[in-house]
Amino acid sequence: MIILALLLPALLGFLLISLLLCNDRNAGLLERICLAFPLGAGMLTMQMFILGLLRIPLTLGYTLTPLALEIVLLSIWVLWKKVPLARPSRWDSGTGWNLSGTRKITMVILASWAGIKLLSIFIETGLRPIFAWDAWANWSAGAKLFYSMKSLLLDGPAQDFFTQGAVLRITSYPLHNPLMQVWLSMWTGGFDEVLSKFWSPVYLLALAGSLYVIAAKELNRLTALGLLVMFLSSPLLSYHSVEVYSDMPLSVYLFLASASFLYVMRGRRSYLPLIALFSAEALFTKDESLFFVAPLLISAAVWVLRSPQERPRKWRTLTYMFAPLLLIAPWYAFKFYHALGLGAEFIKVELVFHPEIIGSVTAQILFLPNFNLFFTLFPILFVLGGKPNNEFFHLFVIVACYALFFIMLYMFTSFYNAHFTNDDVFCRNLLTYYPVVVLLTVLQLKKQLPLFWTARIPKPASARKK
Repeated sequence: MIILALLLPALLGFLLISLLLCNDRNAGLLERICLAFPLGAGMLTMQMFILGLLRIPLTLGYTLTPLALEIVLLSIWVLWKKVPLARPSRWDSGTGWNLSGTRKITMVILASWAGIKLLSIFIETGLRPIFAWDAWANWSAGAKLFYSMKSLLLDGPAQDFFTQGAVLRITSYPLHNPLMQVWLSMWTGGFDEVLSKFWSPVYLLALAGSLYVIAAKELNRLTALGLLVMFLSSPLLSYHSVEVYSDMPLSVYLFLASASFLYVMRGRRSYLPLIALFSAEALFTKDESLFFVAPLLISAAVWVLRSPQERPRKWRTLTYMFAPLLLIAPWYAFKFYHALGLGAEFIKVELVFHPEIIGSVTAQILFLPNFNLFFTLFPILFVLGGKPNNEFFHLFVIVACYALFFIMLYMFTSFYNAHFTNDDVFCRNLLTYYPVVVLLTVLQLKKQLPLFWTARIPKPASARKK
């Protein structure tokens, strides 16, 4: 039943992706599959929130009905439009890598390592219940009460919404995480603290596949597998994939929104609505996503206004790109109507000034074992790469603004400054934009490695004779 519970939102997402990318011949089957589950899961939980607002009981029958209806209607649309569901993935064959026996063996070893690593995370997820206090208090305890009461518990005063009166849950936190646990519990017939979190490693699987597809197209398959192994080596990434923190799905949504923006800048206009779709789902996952999504949308709007291709139709493009943000409107309307605010209500903003934080941040980023080589490799490649191109600049500004937001919190607010010494909190913040940093590293490697590849391109037979 768990497999079916995971397949249904994945099917919804796959049908939506197929329709949106029907004219994109470069979007292969693997790429579409990797986008499917995160997109469908976000759509599912936002619908469950609407059902809760309407006081419709959160039971399997009421929750499954609109989902099944959408799948049926989208399937009819796909058949009517004769939308191809599968396209072969197109890999860049001009990288200069001839797959010799040694390279084939290396690829098999790397692919096996990545596969075993992902499998181990799924196995560990199924071996133990939730034991992290934050994961339980902020996400799972509320999910358990939602499931038991078959509602979002909105009948008390605003400060007691979402079980605030019964458990230590921050009322203003978005509901994607607990509602996914409720969805899986509906299929198991009870709130199982092991099975209810089985959706979390699926996000990592989708992220790993998406990262591999991009790296393989930008570089080559061998290098992409090597980068994937490095990426999966992060201990914190594995831990958050087993536990049900919201940082893991948030990192996936921020990565997919950024990757969609990258594709749009390269002329793949079918990805325009996906920027806002994944952004909306990020906003429904965790509050701090606002400080990534805002610079992302501003950067995308600036690109549209400055792009010679999009300038003649700029207003239509902006509308097409930003319209899916309406999906998150009910959540923010609810939050602001009831004055729920952002973040925990017990956090008092008391301005301080601790410039020494900058040195500590730099040291922790560059020497952080949780994120292996990427945070050390990226600044080196950035310096060696020279002047960044337009697409790299637009993405880098987004990440820089988001990282600066956290640094400013630690530098100028007493609460966050006091918690800066807690490496776990700092690492969680980094985890949310870790995959996007890997994406930027891939773009930098593309600039650095052409000479390395060219040196290995075998000369034509005519040239050798001369």
